Amino acid sequence: MLNKIRKILKSSAIFFLVLPSYIAAHVAVYYSVAHFFPFSQPYEKNILIWLLFLLGSFLGFSIMISALLAHRWDNHFNRKYYFLSGVWVGFMINLLLFFAFGWIVVLISKLLSIDPSERMIGSFAILGAAIYTLYGIVNAFTPIVKRINVSINNLPKVWIGKKIVQISDIHLGHIYHYEYMMEVAKKINSLNPDAIVITGDLFDGTDGHIDVFIEPLNLLKAPKGIFYASGNHETYLGIDKTFEVLGKTKITCLRNEIKTVDGLQFIGVEYPDKMEKRSVVKTIKHIGTFTNTKPSILLWHMPTQIGKIRKLGISLMLSGHTHKGQLFPFGICTHFMFRGYDYGLKRKGNFSIYTSSGLGTWGTPMRTEKHSEIVEITLQKG
Repeated sequence: MLNKIRKILKSSAIFFLVLPSYIAAHVAVYYSVAHFFPFSQPYEKNILIWLLFLLGSFLGFSIMISALLAHRWDNHFNRKYYFLSGVWVGFMINLLLFFAFGWIVVLISKLLSIDPSERMIGSFAILGAAIYTLYGIVNAFTPIVKRINVSINNLPKVWIGKKIVQISDIHLGHIYHYEYMMEVAKKINSLNPDAIVITGDLFDGTDGHIDVFIEPLNLLKAPKGIFYASGNHETYLGIDKTFEVLGKTKITCLRNEIKTVDGLQFIGVEYPDKMEKRSVVKTIKHIGTFTNTKPSILLWHMPTQIGKIRKLGISLMLSGHTHKGQLFPFGICTHFMFRGYDYGLKRKGNFSIYTSSGLGTWGTPMRTEKHSEIVEITLQKG
């Protein structure tokens, strides 16, 4: 009961923090349209106000309503409604971005005593936002294979040249459904991985009907094992439900556990439940079987606590969570929030970390920062 109250309070706080920004975005769009396309008739102004209000209410504010509807009644209409709600939010962000560019062009033109066609600038802003939105949707549903090589000290001979595939932040649910996971499984299997690791947010957390994903998850093939550590969205979904479903698959769930395969330690640290914190280093030490003289791969959802993890003697840390900001320009924010560890491969001494941009999306179903990706890691002896 206490957890439910905390969840409601947290959701309410987020809503009332986001709501003013969302309203401000619609107001900014209204004034931009009014400036670049001056009204010739008074009724045109009212039409624009009501159009933005209706679209904003039906699609924008209803992203939470549509999520609740799709959670309660998982059908084609509710999933499409949820999808369109997310697209509208992303389109509004892109529209603000392109109108901002338009305002900059107008300002520079005035400083240079140039008189450009503001209607044309406004038209290019709307067209650019629409094309950029379409580009973002395509990016979100056409994952690339990111290939990297990682050197690990004391790597057993049996692992040299072997491939580990990392997937993260798929957010299976209303948007990324059964068909998407089937295609992902086929693409991963075509890489012939020796092992597969899943670094959290496998499920979206808003869709309780996750049994449907048992079949496509069971298509995954890796002779040395498939390993999973949970993310924050599994805590929203319900961690017990998550592990109940994954217990019906071939996936090995590492719940603060270590699984040693041919001399290589796979370590999974579970994401803490709501309102809790977790020290990764203390958790690993508490497991008791970890040894820093053997090579290790740590699955920890967030690229945090990196300094302490490196000092512990972890060889390779694999994370996700950040989505690399997902939409431009939020990648700038994640870069500073995670101190440069929000995306890509970084190495310091004998320690390496790779943070994936993820394989799905959250909120708006589009990506204008990095592509959705499947990461193929080839292990080399350091």
